[in-house]
Amino acid sequence: MQSVKLGFKKKSFFLEYLLFFFFLFSANACYKPPQASGILDFLNLKTSIDAINTPVKVFVQVSGLSGGTLNIENDLTESLVFTANGTQQFPTLVKYRSAYNVFVGSLSGGTVTQTCHVSNPNGPIILPTTTIFITCGVVFYDLSVKVLGLDPSVASTTPLVLQNMTDQISFTSDGTKTFATQIGDTASYSISFFSVPTGHTCAFIPNTSGSGNISGGPLTVTLDCITPLKYLPASQTLGSSSQIKIQLSYKGIDPGSCSLDLVSSPGKFNSATSSSPPTITYPSSPNDNTIVLVPNGPDFWGPGGESFVQLSGCTGGGLPIQNGSPMLYNFTAITNIRFVDISAGSDLSGCGALGPPSAYCASIEQGITECDALGAPCSVYVAEGTYIPSGQIFLGNVSSLIGGFASGFGSLDPDPVNHPTIIRDNRTSGCGTSFADFCSAVLVSSISLNPSTLSLTVSGFQIQMNLNADYSTGIQVLNSQFNTGQIKIAQNIVFGNEIPSTGDGFRVGLLVNESDNVLVTGNWLRGGSGRRFSFGAFLEASGTAAQPIIFYRNLIDGLAEDPTGGGFSSALGIETGSLDGFIVAENKLNAYQYLNPSITPNISFGMSFSDEIISATIINNDIYVGNSSNPTLGSATGIFLPNVGPTFLKILNNQFIAKASSTNSIGMSLLQADASSVVRGNNFFVNTPIQVTPDPYIFCGSVLARGCVLGVPILPISSLSFGDFSTNYNDDPRFKFTASINQIWNLNVTTGTATVLNSPCTSVYGGIDPTTVSIPSTALPFVTTDFLQNARTANGNSLTPPGASGLSVGALEFDANCF
Repeated sequence: MQSVKLGFKKKSFFLEYLLFFFFLFSANACYKPPQASGILDFLNLKTSIDAINTPVKVFVQVSGLSGGTLNIENDLTESLVFTANGTQQFPTLVKYRSAYNVFVGSLSGGTVTQTCHVSNPNGPIILPTTTIFITCGVVFYDLSVKVLGLDPSVASTTPLVLQNMTDQISFTSDGTKTFATQIGDTASYSISFFSVPTGHTCAFIPNTSGSGNISGGPLTVTLDCITPLKYLPASQTLGSSSQIKIQLSYKGIDPGSCSLDLVSSPGKFNSATSSSPPTITYPSSPNDNTIVLVPNGPDFWGPGGESFVQLSGCTGGGLPIQNGSPMLYNFTAITNIRFVDISAGSDLSGCGALGPPSAYCASIEQGITECDALGAPCSVYVAEGTYIPSGQIFLGNVSSLIGGFASGFGSLDPDPVNHPTIIRDNRTSGCGTSFADFCSAVLVSSISLNPSTLSLTVSGFQIQMNLNADYSTGIQVLNSQFNTGQIKIAQNIVFGNEIPSTGDGFRVGLLVNESDNVLVTGNWLRGGSGRRFSFGAFLEASGTAAQPIIFYRNLIDGLAEDPTGGGFSSALGIETGSLDGFIVAENKLNAYQYLNPSITPNISFGMSFSDEIISATIINNDIYVGNSSNPTLGSATGIFLPNVGPTFLKILNNQFIAKASSTNSIGMSLLQADASSVVRGNNFFVNTPIQVTPDPYIFCGSVLARGCVLGVPILPISSLSFGDFSTNYNDDPRFKFTASINQIWNLNVTTGTATVLNSPCTSVYGGIDPTTVSIPSTALPFVTTDFLQNARTANGNSLTPPGASGLSVGALEFDANCF
């Protein structure tokens, strides 16, 4: 039975085999046999089989190797050594389609860190030879920045933006961020500031780490932005119990890190040198971004007068504050005070000493009388309210006048914004009939300011000048010469009438006659919009080289004159007649007029000079030519210099501004200038940059000339021997639209990529370093900070004009904060 089954199976299998071939050939009725002979096919097949069985050479090709020694290995424990790009063969041949393993054994030496990649490390082997490709290259590493010291409340609106090549990273608070593009080993990097938060000063730690070369690994550089943002009290006036508060951009000031500097400064007392110097305290959270200096008796802040305190060594988070620079606070120490409060005082003899017969005087005049009676330096503190004096308020000795206090004097830190103290001159007779008889709401006339530490201050008031008289002013400084101490006019608002009125005369916010050593800072001075001449401020026969008149960080507006009187309006009028006796730095001129097109003088100037000798140092101001309605060219002029006598000019880094629709504007109009004059680094956004009467000078490229033919200057201004008029510009500053006087002439932010066609940056960074020009030494302290007290820097950007120093032009320092 079993053998049968086996036979059946064999027979069945044989039949199935025959049937398979039958159907196969039946289905391929069109089949044609091969054309070649059977012997040739056999030989070809044999050749292919021989080739498959023949071992294959395996090569390694290396490219991109930059020095060093590269060791390539395989799974047969063989190795090839490369010291340069090229091709080598492994000793052992490998059978076709065999797997293999080739890898980098080691890579050492060389001047840069490299990495090598095997493109086909695992086979299979192919015919006729196999080449394994290895590509080498420099290793790329991350570049990161760790930032410490940003105040988020500030950086959220004006962020810190850093740039390396075309990459940018932005910070609105402290932290670490990495640039998108890695950097090859040994390649260089250079981190620049594209924008810096307002009020902040940032520096790499160490200072040189902002640029360099990558060295064998990722790099994180540290940026220290810990900066003092605010010094209080802002009035810089201290009573014996007042404290100094320094508010910084970083929470976490290191307790005990600060020390008092025992340095000296001419004409000032260093409170650290007293027998009872102040104590430095470090408040805990949430006020741990503040350093507080507390006075100690019996000396407190010192003997009174001009004083200072300076801290050094302060750190936060272990990093130096302000890049290790000392923190300096200048102030006036007050030892005697009399208090005036119109809502709670009484003008009894002996009033104002916080005791009987009356804690406060009711009038400013009585407060001054009580101070003067002491026969020593004294200050009258005036509480909020409106004061209408019956006559002129007179300061003729060593008494100062300070407003802006809350009623009841709960705090001795003045705050004129929240506690307005108003003086209104409503007199209808008895003054104001001639230039020698101005109606002055406040008159300062003192020759008693000696020694140099003794000063007289008028600060913190809103003053309405007399609108009834032909000659009126808010504050007048008269016959105050030969003082070694300084008169300070600070943080006041002086205003007249914005509606033009007819009549001859002068209306001027601040008038300085025959006086020296006057500092005018932080004020808003407006003209009277009436009479023949309207000035924000006017100087006459005042200032010397040693004791100049200084205008620093003010808003000054000429407003409008009587349009029928044949006069003009001017933010500043100067008739000094002395060499280097007048310094104007970091001011904004005619800003209010710029915002109010309804104010339309017939003739408007930013500054107007009238004297036999003109000597002016004018640096980093915004100068608007005004809203003159007169179509004649020159009716709106930035600086008007009509004299034929000697004219010595140092006019540097100013923005001369006209509105785009203007057709009558001139930047500077002059008759002549001394060969020693320097007019450089200015941006003239006006119709005619310079007029040497009557000839206009325009820009031909970067050269001021009478004309321009095919890019060639015709009769350049340098041919007049008027001094150095090089490196000036005429770019559109593209200011940000605003209705706020506090935001006036800030820059607009570029949309998209910044170019010379859409960015204001070319109008910003054309300034020159004023220390490279022979300016008066008395001007140097006033060119280190801007209108907002931000430090001046030379951080330009890629759109800085050719040949410029990168210093910001105008009253605002943009650091690198231009888009």
